[in-house]
Amino acid sequence: MNTLEYAELFLSESRENVTAVNQALLELERDAEGPGAAACVDAIFRAVHTIKGMAATMGYAAVTELSHELETVLDRARRRELTIDSTVIDILLRAADSLERLVELAVAGREGELDIASLVADLGSLRPM
Repeated sequence: MNTLEYAELFLSESRENVTAVNQALLELERDAEGPGAAACVDAIFRAVHTIKGMAATMGYAAVTELSHELETVLDRARRRELTIDSTVIDILLRAADSLERLVELAVAGREGELDIASLVADLGSLRPM
């Protein structure tokens, strides 16, 4: 398998994982306090973790960085250290949109075209001081 085939596989699998993230985020947005909220957070975490691992393997630094920051926030939510409210949902939705775009750009060799600094800072603001 050549690197192009790996990139295509990364793109295909990442698209599936981003779709899973978006579906779980919409469900979480509808009922962040409900009985299914923990399952949604777990599903999002697993999908982001998978993207992060694949991106790191492929050398896509920005995808890896954004995924790592997103994963850190989700882990806090999983451990009940972070309450999912409208602010958190908004940041997670922005992160999912950016992650989707970043995956596409990374495979096209244009990963640097999307500035994720402010989003990474917003995700970082959800971490304990």
